[in-house]
Amino acid sequence: MKNIQKIILFLIVFFMALILNVSFCSAQPEDEPKTYTVDSYDNLVSAIESAKTGDTIKLTENIEAEQTIKITDKNITIDGATHYISKAENFALTSNDGSLITVGPGGIATLTGLTLKNSEKYGVQAYNGGHVILDDVVIKDCKFGGVLINGGVVEVINVTLGFNGESRNNGIEIGKGEEVENDPKIVMNGTLTSSQTENVIYIATNDSLTEFDVENAPDSEYKILTEGDKVVIVDQENHILFESNSNPKIKIDGNDYIKTINITIRVMDKVVTIAKQEGEVLTKEEVMSRIDLGALGFGNYSIEGFYLDNYYTTPYEFEQNLVEDLTIYTKLTLNEKDDTPKTGVQNYMIIAISVIAISTLLFVTLKRKDI
Repeated sequence: MKNIQKIILFLIVFFMALILNVSFCSAQPEDEPKTYTVDSYDNLVSAIESAKTGDTIKLTENIEAEQTIKITDKNITIDGATHYISKAENFALTSNDGSLITVGPGGIATLTGLTLKNSEKYGVQAYNGGHVILDDVVIKDCKFGGVLINGGVVEVINVTLGFNGESRNNGIEIGKGEEVENDPKIVMNGTLTSSQTENVIYIATNDSLTEFDVENAPDSEYKILTEGDKVVIVDQENHILFESNSNPKIKIDGNDYIKTINITIRVMDKVVTIAKQEGEVLTKEEVMSRIDLGALGFGNYSIEGFYLDNYYTTPYEFEQNLVEDLTIYTKLTLNEKDDTPKTGVQNYMIIAISVIAISTLLFVTLKRKDI
């Protein structure tokens, strides 16, 4: 009897463990990220509704959107796979939103390998806390602008802008609608290129915007920086590529742009360059330490002075604040040759003369004996 009870108890435990294991295994795939492939607008909308955080939606065809594609409360990736999303002929405005894609509260969307074009308003909008990451994205031919940061966050990794706007170009617009609670923010984390130079970054002037943030990822190739009441985008050499319009009413929180001063030191036909920041000073010791006359081919010369002209008439005054690029001319002096025999040479000459004199005297003496 006891053996039967043990067998029954073992079977109960075994089947319970089996049921739990089956339930666990069947639940596992639900937690793994999925990839949806879509080839139409309806399929894209359906995939976004079904997708969970971590999932990817991949386009296999170009998509013509009939309404704004909205993403909220999930973190997903849309991989264009070199395809585009544009508006369909029957595109309908919803809640006055004419963007091709709008990422709203709680939503994070990474767009990659995608072209957005021919939008009724904007290519993509980050709305009221929505977060958009743009990596390998082209945006062009949108009526209002390329990107609208409407109280959301936009991270630029690799973006190419064409002409966006009707009467004038409007690349990335920073603004805030009346009912929007969050302040906008733009993060630079790579590069931004544009076929236009006007309003690549545009600060809105006629909405509820009062302040916004600009931030740079630690390893970003380009930087977005504040300069007074506007922002600028600079390359890795701190050259300004694009600058926004000015809006003195808006508070901008970010790192300040500091101009790079390029100093050219001319040494005869050779050039030595020094880069400093605006407001810093240049010392004579610093310049001297950067000039290696031997390496430049002027080993027989000495530095006489530094001048502002190649006629050496106006000396350069060191220790003054730098405000603009500068060229300094170095005056060299040829070292005089020292014709005075060295002490060691003198000794050798004396010894040689003595040896010759003694040898001559000895030769004459021996010659006389022979006679």
